Amino acid sequence: MESETIRKCLIGVVLTSVILLGYMTINWITPTQTSLVFVTGEKEGLYRELGDAIVTEIQQAHPKIKIQVVSTAGSLDNAKRLQNNTADLALVQNDIQATAEIRSITAIHPELIHFLCHKDSGIQTLHDLTGKKVAVGLKGSGTERFTIELLGYFGIDPSTFQLIHLPINEAANQLVAGELSAILYLTGLGNSAVKKAIGSGNVKFAQLAMPPKSGTPTATWNDANLWSETLSTGFKIHYPHVSPHTIPLMAYRGPDSQPGHPHQPIATVGVKAVLVCHNKLPNELAETITRTIFEHRAVLSQKHIAFSNLNEKSSTTHLQFPLHPGAEQFFQRKEPGFFAEHIEVMGFALTLSLIIWSTLVWAKRWYIERRKNRIDTYYKAIDDVIKRLHDGTDLQEIAELENELLKIRQRASAELVKEQLAANESYIIYQNMLNGCQAMLVRMRGKLQASPDENA
Repeated sequence: MESETIRKCLIGVVLTSVILLGYMTINWITPTQTSLVFVTGEKEGLYRELGDAIVTEIQQAHPKIKIQVVSTAGSLDNAKRLQNNTADLALVQNDIQATAEIRSITAIHPELIHFLCHKDSGIQTLHDLTGKKVAVGLKGSGTERFTIELLGYFGIDPSTFQLIHLPINEAANQLVAGELSAILYLTGLGNSAVKKAIGSGNVKFAQLAMPPKSGTPTATWNDANLWSETLSTGFKIHYPHVSPHTIPLMAYRGPDSQPGHPHQPIATVGVKAVLVCHNKLPNELAETITRTIFEHRAVLSQKHIAFSNLNEKSSTTHLQFPLHPGAEQFFQRKEPGFFAEHIEVMGFALTLSLIIWSTLVWAKRWYIERRKNRIDTYYKAIDDVIKRLHDGTDLQEIAELENELLKIRQRASAELVKEQLAANESYIIYQNMLNGCQAMLVRMRGKLQASPDENA
């Protein structure tokens, strides 16, 4: 009966361990869900469009990663949210001012200054803005900051014209309607608001500055690449993260049955739009996001032309913010060492081994303790016989004590056979006590038989 109880207890311990190990295995094999906040830009702006496309690809490839896309006022707002730990991912301009918490994942596309004017505004260059109504992005946005710096580089005082702060979609609509004379926005090629404005037939591209005079080595703006390099080289002294760009010939479709715009390449400048994150984003998660973007760049490019600029070689050059170690692991294809690669498996195996070992040690100690408690009962039973023997006895009581001692011997032998008692030092002590008590009974019987008168 006692053996059956022990067997049931051990089975219970084993089942508990198996359930615990099963729970640990499920948690180890099944990735936990990760929730992230991704701040982009204006609700109908390019950043939001690109952010939605990136999130769609990441969540389809990794269902356990859930990303909430949040519209914001733009790069400056995004940087603040990252710094305040209210966002995990963001799209920002490479020139944005931020603190040391921000890390780069990859450059997404170049953002170019699009200088558009109404066809009847009489504007040809930035120097023609005096007295005009000009939109330059939301107050405090990256576009506004960049434009003000650019105007300063050309020696143009913004107070000489009316500066309007609007989202790009609203600004483009007002430009088409003639309510604005011009707009200056930092955005990627193919921006939907720019497409719509150019397609209306009421809007055209303007140059940042007049071409050089005739007779110089480069007499026209046809060599736009050279002039964009010239412009950015000078501007870079004042604004380090600027880069040269060109709006290609007829990059935007014109009205029906009319040629596209611009009619010749436009030399311009801009900065990179960069996917960034907080420096506390886990390395593994940053590597997964980076790898997914580049593995899905063909699909992303089909969704928006801006993703066609994704390139592993150029996506990490001239970035203001340090590259996140997880993203760097993808770009450099750093293979982890054996221990780093198998650390989770090894940790799981070690934990499993410790649980099994601890369970077995506990079961052994419990079993030994049970045996010790059993042999202790025989010690006490023999001790009780010895006490009764010393209290004064007659031959009849001697016979009763001998019979009780025989029962003790029989019970102990039966439990030894059932392995409920161990044949160890404790059992030897019990046998010595039993034999000593038996010898005392024999001597007491002899004394009583030798003194018949006293016994009578």
